[in-house]
Amino acid sequence: MKTVGRILVYILGSLLVLILSFCIFILIGFIQYSLFVPDDYVLWVFKYPYSRYIIVIVFYLFLVFFYFFYKENREKDPVTKKRKKFWTGFIILNIIGFYIIFTSVTVVTDHKIIDHSFLHPQGREYEFEEIVKIETGVRGNRYYFPFTHNRGDFYYKIELMDGKIIDLNDEASGYEDEDDHPTFVLNKLDARLVEMGVTKVSSMDNFDYTTESLDRMYTDQIKSILERK
Repeated sequence: MKTVGRILVYILGSLLVLILSFCIFILIGFIQYSLFVPDDYVLWVFKYPYSRYIIVIVFYLFLVFFYFFYKENREKDPVTKKRKKFWTGFIILNIIGFYIIFTSVTVVTDHKIIDHSFLHPQGREYEFEEIVKIETGVRGNRYYFPFTHNRGDFYYKIELMDGKIIDLNDEASGYEDEDDHPTFVLNKLDARLVEMGVTKVSSMDNFDYTTESLDRMYTDQIKSILERK
């Protein structure tokens, strides 16, 4: 019975870790929205690869869970200067890491693009005229790793005059109305940028993969973007 009890605690603890991780990720998004997203936004993006940090959060929470789960079987380790330095460095590193994550936001309004980052938390503003290139398509077969993208993921990358490249479809913001869904917003934005004469490179390769996870109403928007020249 003791073994069964430990297995049950392990399962419940794992579920709790996953739930807490999801709540933390939602909290991060809420804080980003509150700090960086103006009322007149049409799209905001939690930038890659920092948007994948939820995996690190899950890992941390599992470490905490296992620490307390097996605590009774360990002898108490003495506190040493080396250990204090390790934990001090660990805490400082994570504070910097969370700061980078919270500031990794790009906002698109009707008139400009605001790119927030570690070095520019207040945001660097770009006019649409500063977009020099668009690259868009669908990712194909590849090995999946935690900090990479999936097969069938649609990407819409813009390159700015200073060389910065931003995928406007990576961890795009939530929405209330269907017309505010990122693919609908990107379709309208793409039509505007193409009309402005921005250089565009697109490919229909791997488009069929989008049908594996998206409804027709969204894949039609993606197809429209990919076919527009």
